[in-house]
Amino acid sequence: MSEPQRIRHLALLAVAIAVALGAARGKAPVKKTASLSLSRLHIAAGERVVGFEFKIKSGRIAAVPDIPVGWDVRVENNPSWNAVVRASSLVGAAAVEAGFFKNFLVIEKNDSLGLPFDLSGDIVVTRDFVTERRIHISMKNVTLVPPAPQ
Repeated sequence: MSEPQRIRHLALLAVAIAVALGAARGKAPVKKTASLSLSRLHIAAGERVVGFEFKIKSGRIAAVPDIPVGWDVRVENNPSWNAVVRASSLVGAAAVEAGFFKNFLVIEKNDSLGLPFDLSGDIVVTRDFVTERRIHISMKNVTLVPPAPQ
């Protein structure tokens, strides 16, 4: 066998080994992301949202797609797969309507610890920017929509 043929055979063998090792390792775990909406949010006429805080168990905040101008938003994604997102309007003019909570977060679930995904928290609303009311949120208010297949 000539030298160029030997090199070609060794290259093909190296490619075959690389493919076999890649197949043996399997695919990377599929991320379980979903768009999160609050579907049963009851805000009274004249009330506007001036803040919120949500705690997530067995998940993380993957994205906050649309942060309103005039808002301070803080996300804590702990390595324990517990997360917190806190947000507040910096000025009254930045207060938002209930429609803001449609697809307002992208979350990633993690079921590797055997614990169920959970979300709870509060939304702060006001009419006059003096008196505030808290609306408690739990999983019964949440709608999760997985991303469209690509």
